[in-house]
Amino acid sequence: MSIEAQSTVRELAHALYPGPDWNAAHMDEGGQFHRVLVAENEAVMRMSRTPQAARHMQRRVDLVGSLAGRFSFRLPTALSPVWHGAEFSAVIQRYVPGTAHRPRTGDAASLRRILDELASVDVRPLEDLLSRPFSFRGPWTAAKVAATMGALPPDLRAPARRVLGTVASFAQVPASLVHGDLAGHNMRWSEGRLLGVLDWDLAAAWDPALNTAYLALWHGEGFIEAIAPSPDVAWRARVWLGAMNLESVFDATLDPGKDIDALVRKIRPRLAMAARAADS
Repeated sequence: MSIEAQSTVRELAHALYPGPDWNAAHMDEGGQFHRVLVAENEAVMRMSRTPQAARHMQRRVDLVGSLAGRFSFRLPTALSPVWHGAEFSAVIQRYVPGTAHRPRTGDAASLRRILDELASVDVRPLEDLLSRPFSFRGPWTAAKVAATMGALPPDLRAPARRVLGTVASFAQVPASLVHGDLAGHNMRWSEGRLLGVLDWDLAAAWDPALNTAYLALWHGEGFIEAIAPSPDVAWRARVWLGAMNLESVFDATLDPGKDIDALVRKIRPRLAMAARAADS
């Protein structure tokens, strides 16, 4: 974003929510669908990068508002109405303090509490506010499966198909609130305590084992049995981890500059583990 554009953005932030020193705020460009202007410890302005993100901004703001107060952790609730412009939409949100947890570590009791709190939400009144399952890259269509299999070496194709076939059977599992990305800077921690959860864009009524799988991606697969509410959820989480790795392979097929061979070497043991779980 140019300096001139950033100046306009800061003027908009001040118009929507005067008070913070928006001239001193910093721009975070890391999000795929949104960028944020961060007035540290005060507020953030979230701005859409794509027309689709702009269309869904009000719904996502309403979802976070509906969930606010239901958890022991904070949410980035809106401090302003959603603003719609010709090039992007924007909203001022509460600043949620904290930092990402150190990866491959964690406290099982704290992680289990997150799962329990998400499971306690009745998703039926939220139906119109939630995203649909597979809303990020879409469901596993025949074309998507073919592209992914074509990127895999022959010995991984049968295990991959077993994982995807097993995941398809999870459609019958009673749906619960799934955040969609319980990892990294979306989880705001301080001194071992979860202060808040950001980015509810992919939240859906889906298999709750996905929440276990997402936490395991960041904190470590060794936590699965300790945090899952039942052995069946732990089993499904392990299979979902394999499907998530296959999503990464599919994503790589869309990026000509991606080193797919290196990615496949990385996911090979995880996919094998998921296939063994699918076979059990």
